[in-house]
Amino acid sequence: MDGSTAEPCDPQREYAMTMATVTFDSDGLKLAGDLYQPDTTDGPVPAVAMAPGFGGVKEMLMPPYAAALNQAGIAVLVFDYANFGGSEGEPRQHMDLEAQQRAYRHALDYLAARDDIDADRLGLFGTSMSGGHALGLASTDPRVHSTVVLIPFTGLDVSVFPAELVAMVEDAAKKLAKREEPQMIASVGHPGDFAVMTSDGAWDWAQRMTADAPSYRNEVTLASLWNLANYRPAEHLSAIATPVHAVLAADDAITPAAAARQALSTVAHLDVVEFPQTHFELFDSHLRETIDLTTRWFTTDLQ
Repeated sequence: MDGSTAEPCDPQREYAMTMATVTFDSDGLKLAGDLYQPDTTDGPVPAVAMAPGFGGVKEMLMPPYAAALNQAGIAVLVFDYANFGGSEGEPRQHMDLEAQQRAYRHALDYLAARDDIDADRLGLFGTSMSGGHALGLASTDPRVHSTVVLIPFTGLDVSVFPAELVAMVEDAAKKLAKREEPQMIASVGHPGDFAVMTSDGAWDWAQRMTADAPSYRNEVTLASLWNLANYRPAEHLSAIATPVHAVLAADDAITPAAAARQALSTVAHLDVVEFPQTHFELFDSHLRETIDLTTRWFTTDLQ
């Protein structure tokens, strides 16, 4: 299914919402979350767990999706990973991707334990890196009844990287394991910069998205890239027995659509919508459409 071009949607649009700050435990650390709850007396409601993409914090991009779901009668927990934003954890800005996926599981634990949440109607939402986490967890956790992913990370082909870079990243990981001071790398930069993401308008997009995210830092540990190179969240997607819905960007150079389509091809219950955009342009040109699709999919699956 192809999406048509739409007018850009303002990511800072105001939504009516009920939101409370909460914390929950993940691997012994206290993670910070924002819990969006619908204004209803109809009893326990369905809920979705979501978290930001690579190096992000919960105030980036997530709120309009959470608020739209909230308006549709679905509660949402948006959280910061360990070592990021308002959550505990050291070293700061270090991405343990397996732990991040476990954090999604612990977010479901928190939601399922609440009296106002229906533990039999839980879903996962993720974009880019967090899309990979959502897919990975959906393949192992039977509580997940619906998964929506946008431009999901499904693995990395490190064979295309220069040997010098691979050696540098491996060395950084070894030094971090010895508790040496972590080396850092910018998360986003201009083309030609030494940064993780420099294409697809990464720099400009990050400037807009971080305007209301004071805890965001444009850096991750260099050792995070070692974890990235060895993270395979899409290895067992054929085990997912519940619906998966995906939005892809045809010209995405960061999480290529072809790789995502290949990984998702083993999912039994799958919807895919593809737009002719790059990784970050998707949210400039089609934010409203992706919010509407996300709301429609979760409403169908969880209501």
